[in-house]
Amino acid sequence: MPLTYLVQLLVAFHTSPSLSFQHVLSRNINHQPTRVLGGVTVIDTPLIRAAQTLARQSSADYLFNHIMRTWLFGALIINHNLTLTHTIDLEVHALGSLLHDLGLVLNATWISPDRRFEVDSAFAATGFVEQHHGDNSWDAHRLQLLFDSILLSSEPKFSLYKEPTVAAVVAGVLIDLQGAGDAITGEEYEGVVGAFPKLDFLSGVNRTLVELCVAKPETTYDSWQQAFGDAFVPGYSAVGSRIFDFFA
Repeated sequence: MPLTYLVQLLVAFHTSPSLSFQHVLSRNINHQPTRVLGGVTVIDTPLIRAAQTLARQSSADYLFNHIMRTWLFGALIINHNLTLTHTIDLEVHALGSLLHDLGLVLNATWISPDRRFEVDSAFAATGFVEQHHGDNSWDAHRLQLLFDSILLSSEPKFSLYKEPTVAAVVAGVLIDLQGAGDAITGEEYEGVVGAFPKLDFLSGVNRTLVELCVAKPETTYDSWQQAFGDAFVPGYSAVGSRIFDFFA
């Protein structure tokens, strides 16, 4: 991804339009206990801890560390901006970050045969919340924010212009892929990476995406994942399944 995405990220947070369908935070919803991870102060709820446990039990080390860095980088952006701290649903942001790659756990029970991995992730996450939250604090609006934040977590061209809670998830992903840029300080970046090292992140992601193209090729056609199938999977072909093919 080009560096321009980080520029777009900063611009989107500072100039995002006031949409009539923006979710309004319930009073005191962000007034929760906190803890410090990797030098970053984050919200701490039983549901977040349960989601972190699910991510840890389900994910390879490289993927879990990426998930944690995504959360903490997004939290740093939020913590630096008073407006965002009063606009973003911190629990939704945490769960969206922690559960956004469940669809890459290809041997999990929530994996479908015919949906993109982001869709599997979004359904798994909202199902997890519906099963585990013990009160009525998770209404349809919050579940939709969670679903969208995960569904669009790999599509910054869309998600950066959604609600700030949704945009904050992809913001963390972009920093993990591209570096600190101007979004956070170098010291903050190194603190997070020191706590959750990158390990074999790039090779691990490449390997998993190739496995995805082998296991569910139809779900990767005409997506950014297609390039991994084209490059590394013998016999893989999206021809006939691309939007281009309807018009060519």
